[in-house]
Amino acid sequence: MTVAQLRAKHHCFFYRKFAWQIINDELVIDFTFELEPEIIFQPQIKIFPLSQEFLNNANQANLNNWVFHLGLIEMFSYWKVAASPTIVIEAGQLDDDQLSWWKELLLKGMGEFFYTNDIDFTPTDFVELISDSDDNWSVQAAATAANPKSAAAKYLVPVGGGKDSALVVEILEENGLEYDILLSHPQSPAADKIAKASQAQQLFQIGRTFDPKLFELNQAGYLNGHTPFSARLAFESSLLASLVGHQQVLLANEFSANEGNVPFHGTTVNHQYSKTFEFEQRFRQYVERYLSPAPEYLSLLRPLTELQIAAAFAQRPRFQQLFKSCNREQQEEQWCCQCPKCLFVFTVLYPFLEEKELVGPIFPSNLFEDSSLKSTALAMLGKDEHKPFECIGTYEETLAAFQLSIEHFRRQHPDQDLPALLGFVQQQVLHDEPNVAQYAQQALQQWNDQHHLDEQLVNIVRSVLRN
Repeated sequence: MTVAQLRAKHHCFFYRKFAWQIINDELVIDFTFELEPEIIFQPQIKIFPLSQEFLNNANQANLNNWVFHLGLIEMFSYWKVAASPTIVIEAGQLDDDQLSWWKELLLKGMGEFFYTNDIDFTPTDFVELISDSDDNWSVQAAATAANPKSAAAKYLVPVGGGKDSALVVEILEENGLEYDILLSHPQSPAADKIAKASQAQQLFQIGRTFDPKLFELNQAGYLNGHTPFSARLAFESSLLASLVGHQQVLLANEFSANEGNVPFHGTTVNHQYSKTFEFEQRFRQYVERYLSPAPEYLSLLRPLTELQIAAAFAQRPRFQQLFKSCNREQQEEQWCCQCPKCLFVFTVLYPFLEEKELVGPIFPSNLFEDSSLKSTALAMLGKDEHKPFECIGTYEETLAAFQLSIEHFRRQHPDQDLPALLGFVQQQVLHDEPNVAQYAQQALQQWNDQHHLDEQLVNIVRSVLRN
């Protein structure tokens, strides 16, 4: 069926209800969604370890409110199979401003899904969210909630297995700051190894069980595609931190995430929308109004670019052989060495490591010797229809990274020709950028003032940049 046929057949999507209970130190959450006519989804989320003591100390209304909101972001994964024109929310009540907030998140957070399925989501009547509950507990819960009293570490750090969250862990430890770690589904082996090698006070995990009917529908030709993982992580981590008593959820999202990927129907689709400063700001405002009091949600690395993060990470060898960022083969603890993410990570690390530190211990081969990556490099540099749908840096910092890589290679091998890929980039792109060498050095000293860091964290991050 076409998108139009799917939307006509499945006009309404319902968020029916949620339920939670503590089973063997796990907070077990069940959701019920329905795609009319009569397709029921019942996914489950588990957060652990969470003993009954946490629940006894928690404000029940506030917990219900957080779980209800977790269901709102979870429903994106099921709504997308038919992109129903109407979403009816029965599990709790939302006011008009909340409905508007969730509609905007759906439209911006699902941009890549719309693009890959060629869906024009810009008509004003594309989707309508309706709150259909007489129970107003979800509106009033924040007014009655109280912060839990806990001996938890100040910071909760979600760790995904890449260099960015590993760097956050290292920065906190270098400055003697206590933290806990959160691993969220899909949990990579690299994330697990980093967590176990860290000095975290406690390790929390979130498991996610999809309803198998979702995959059955995908096999039958229903829609599939990207959902905003970081938005789900925002609600998951904040729910956990609210229960345990963390003061801040400390992310590893960088300034580079603000750049979009491709124009589409008069908008800009951003694969990383829920990592942007815009989302961080809007989430904080929403939580303050509807879920407060709650932990503060912010990113430690927001002032920095991916290039600067790579430079800092290269100075800290502890996790360099543990981290993995390749989305294709992360679960196998490998780098595929063919995707944009692999090439980008290799390129931003190359200027700051000796080849023997990068090729072998981290990557299995030298990606700059692979001519098949020419089109990938051009796309990363803005010379293609759109920026790859991966969590990579901006066009400008990728340009700087290639320039710094060329300079680094020439210092190491003054009598050798550039490797095939570096030579290609030099001839096709850098040759037309007369000020690229100067810009590359300036790129390492940039500072983004759009962040939510307090004075202590600002000073810590500035010290990382100076070093």
